[in-house]
Amino acid sequence: MIQEKKLEQILETALNEDLSDYEKVLKALKKKLPFLMGTSRIALALLKNHLGDISKIDLSLGERVKKSETGKIYFEDIKNGKARLFINIGKNHRLSPGDLIREIVKKTGIEGKQIGKIDIYSAYSFFEVPEQFAEMVLVSLDKTRIRGVPIIVEPAKKKKNDK
Repeated sequence: MIQEKKLEQILETALNEDLSDYEKVLKALKKKLPFLMGTSRIALALLKNHLGDISKIDLSLGERVKKSETGKIYFEDIKNGKARLFINIGKNHRLSPGDLIREIVKKTGIEGKQIGKIDIYSAYSFFEVPEQFAEMVLVSLDKTRIRGVPIIVEPAKKKKNDK
């Protein structure tokens, strides 16, 4: 239980805090490793030292999105370099495009002008972000509320007539 809380704190820090000073430390540590050992090895060592024995941790974290065999999230609906995402709020929640853009910018740091088409329906909406930021947007908006509503963001499914 304590280890799961530590993992949540690590994710929260990774998503929301300025880590630029720590990046300098990471680069200094990396220089001390043999050539083929990289930053992921350092991250693994930090996790081991911070968490200790992890044999009893549930790492499923309630998977809601499709992942490929490599563990990357699979985005079905991508056009012109933009991934289309689904969000579970809409007009019934008084959602405006500005509300959505503000929340994405606040949580991810990407520029508002990079957010593409926004379609707001009564109970849900769709929006587009550059493909390279799509996974970050999904993760960053997890456990967020907009207009007091807990939101769920998922990759949009491809339209039936778009084969």
